[in-house]
Amino acid sequence: MKRGFLIVFGIFLATSIFANDFITRFLKECIETERPVSNVNIGKAMLNKMASNTSDEELKTTFRELNSIRIITTESKEDSKYYFDKAKEMAFNEFTDYKEVVSVNERRSKINILLKKIDEKTQDLILIALDDDSKLTIITVSGNIDFNSISKLSNSLREGETEEPVSEKEAEKSN
Repeated sequence: MKRGFLIVFGIFLATSIFANDFITRFLKECIETERPVSNVNIGKAMLNKMASNTSDEELKTTFRELNSIRIITTESKEDSKYYFDKAKEMAFNEFTDYKEVVSVNERRSKINILLKKIDEKTQDLILIALDDDSKLTIITVSGNIDFNSISKLSNSLREGETEEPVSEKEAEKSN
């Protein structure tokens, strides 16, 4: 009987935690069929696999410390602006336990980063961005977040897209 109760409780707990995730709620409450988005979820098992496949010790540690990375993107400029506004509204109205840590509002790009400290080693981060080309990106990261390592990871992912990689010093200046 105890075992059955524990299993049901564990499933309920996992479901309730997942239901409060920003991306899950955004997909459920805001996404319209005629305005599709791309959605990528990277769980703990894949992050551990990524850690074992890199030789960079700092990235290995970063991957192992994270619990999940979830990403939503859309290419349509009209949909991007629409969803950016919806995401900001949801973040600021429904996720009030998150604190805004970065806000950029330039002529052609907008970024909001919100953070919630769960405990001494776990944080949840929400990034909502509308870039220069009016493309939407929403990223949530959960786990022990080391911002210097996340910046390095972001820069290493960008190196494939740019001619000149961004140095660590440049990344630190932008933070």
